[in-house]
Amino acid sequence: MKLIQCRFSSGQRLPLLVQAGDATPLPILIPFIYVQLKLRHRAYNTAAAHLRAIQAFYAYAKSRDMDIDEAILACHFEAILALLDGYAIWLQSGRHADNLIARIGKPGTVLFQQISSRTRDQYLRLLKKYLSWCVTRYIPRARQNSATQADINVVFADVADVIERRFESHIINARPDRTRYRSLTDTQLQIVRTLIRPGAAENPFPERLQLRNWLMIELLLETGIRRGELLKLYTTDINKGSQHAYVSINDREHDPRDPRVEEPALKTHGRTVGISAQLYEVYERYIQSDRRPLRDGKPMKLLYRYLFISDRGRPLSIRALSNVLDRLFLTIELAHPGLLPTLSAHDFRHTFADHFLAYLVEKRGHDLERATDELRRVCGWSETSTMPRRYAGRYLAESANLHNAQRTSAAWSRLDS
Repeated sequence: MKLIQCRFSSGQRLPLLVQAGDATPLPILIPFIYVQLKLRHRAYNTAAAHLRAIQAFYAYAKSRDMDIDEAILACHFEAILALLDGYAIWLQSGRHADNLIARIGKPGTVLFQQISSRTRDQYLRLLKKYLSWCVTRYIPRARQNSATQADINVVFADVADVIERRFESHIINARPDRTRYRSLTDTQLQIVRTLIRPGAAENPFPERLQLRNWLMIELLLETGIRRGELLKLYTTDINKGSQHAYVSINDREHDPRDPRVEEPALKTHGRTVGISAQLYEVYERYIQSDRRPLRDGKPMKLLYRYLFISDRGRPLSIRALSNVLDRLFLTIELAHPGLLPTLSAHDFRHTFADHFLAYLVEKRGHDLERATDELRRVCGWSETSTMPRRYAGRYLAESANLHNAQRTSAAWSRLDS
């Protein structure tokens, strides 16, 4: 069994779990139906993550002589759940063993790398969603000719409850601290922006890539753009208007002309975001002088309209962007140990959102309601998204903490005098 990518002429990509072998691969039935009915409107990477979790469980079940599709169609959910204890241990052990003694396969033939506790929990959560969906779909079908609707409801409730309890005992919630303030502080931000400037003494990148990388980092900081949106920009998406320059963020998911195997995903609505005149000048310099890589001393003829291009003349990949950020983080860590816990494109989005909200309230005099609405629009969130409220809540909490610190400091000053 393997996970493949099916790409249609329209550009749409679909992840599929298929039978391994030399013959034409056939999709595994129920995971295929699950993707079509439950995940078809989700981003490709999201659907693929679900299928990787399902694939791992199917592989484990096969090693225990169980065909999960057959068990689901027969509604043998008790037998499926009986595998869960061993499966959880198998995941944690790097797919080597499902108890303290037994070995499944040999280390040399293991199909998967060892995973972290966080990834293990994610696999279990996604498997729980899959099995819960299977219960709602197949129990009513299996019993519709032999039981009343009331009986079906009782059986469904019983199985759903068992699934909930069994998974609850295995998911250990090994998640990163969600209270960590992911925005960059002024000091952190100053170091990043100084280091990434072309010509900076400690800039870790080759001279030919410095202007490109500078433009990427500054776009992330000035617009709060997501990494997928950044990598999907065309050269024509940055323009100069009558009042200011701006970036147009367009929905180009499932672009048939995008050659990247892992196509950057778009999660928010299209929009335009204003940028500084200084950043527009950086963009113009990049377009005019540095975008086209050199071959034999001459600029390459590019086949793609994407703004950010690799050394080989292809659209920059998600992995390449991550490598840029990893190298930047390592350089900062060596010069300033412990200054940053991590560095990701989403950290820049958090930084943008916090700074934008504070600017509207503190400099422009907007009330928090209006500022939150503008944040929603500039970040591309839907009307139902709770993200703007989260940032507003965090802003209020930070403001309250600052005011209390100022109040108590003033009280100490009065005592000292």
